[in-house]
Amino acid sequence: MATSGSWDYSLTAANIISVALENIGATPIGATDRASYVTLCLRRLNMIAKQFQGTADGSQGIKVHTRQRVTMFLEKGQQTYLIGPASTDSKASTQYGRTTISANEAAGQTTISITSNTDTTTYPGTTVTMTASDVIGIVLDTGAIHWSTISGTPSTTATIVDALPSAAASGNYVYWFTSKAQRFPVIESAFLRYSSMTDTPMDIYTQSQQYDLGVSAKQSDGTPTCMLVEPLRLSTRITLDRQPTDVTQMIVMTVLYPAEDYDTTSDDIAFPQEWLRALAWSLSKEVAPAFTRQWTPEMEANRIEAISIARGINAENSVLYFQSAR
Repeated sequence: MATSGSWDYSLTAANIISVALENIGATPIGATDRASYVTLCLRRLNMIAKQFQGTADGSQGIKVHTRQRVTMFLEKGQQTYLIGPASTDSKASTQYGRTTISANEAAGQTTISITSNTDTTTYPGTTVTMTASDVIGIVLDTGAIHWSTISGTPSTTATIVDALPSAAASGNYVYWFTSKAQRFPVIESAFLRYSSMTDTPMDIYTQSQQYDLGVSAKQSDGTPTCMLVEPLRLSTRITLDRQPTDVTQMIVMTVLYPAEDYDTTSDDIAFPQEWLRALAWSLSKEVAPAFTRQWTPEMEANRIEAISIARGINAENSVLYFQSAR
């Protein structure tokens, strides 16, 4: 007898909800879930998913499925940055392109001559292409970056919505990206990337007291060497130890993204297959009181087993595992 030859098993939010309701006997097997039950369960599923994000759940696994590499562009003289779609000044993305200006451009220009509308060097093996409505940043002769939006489809020129405030010489860098980075709850590492694509590791502080005591010169101009990272409600705040002077440098961070929202029951579960059972049993326990269902020792054993297995995926390679008390 042949095997399936497939490895893409997945569930939707509706599937997880059905399993949870079946587990506690709220919906008979084979019956259709009531709409009011589904609404209640979808709300609880989102709450559970948000608590399973990052490392706050005490997981030994390092949540590789949420790992992203975020590049944050520097602004001349700016020490503090907010990363996240809710931030109006967020200039960070998981993928960007880089090219140069191919002719001198004067102040007031909206049509910019560019060397190429694609980039194959920033991410070897991947072609990043300029598209309409992308965010675009042009390095000015003043040493600042002028940010705007691309209008129309670029070719040998790119049309920008906001005119250049000052001149930009041929050879100056041009950056672009499509989507802003999300707020992230966990940062794993960071390095400063130079225009030559060489990197220097940066120290990371996650406690303001450590940053205040460990960084002596907090207001000087220069090349950043460390950062304070503070996940806020809608964005992640990055505070550098120095005010950047070279905007062709950028900071690349390896982070853990937040768990995705489940806006509708048709949304696929954004967890690896190993987490499906853990989510179903966690939801079962979460909603059992709402349906006045008894939570039995056997149910609790199933929940603990499922979560323990899921949390052990991609565990750190260490004899001992330390969980912060804070």
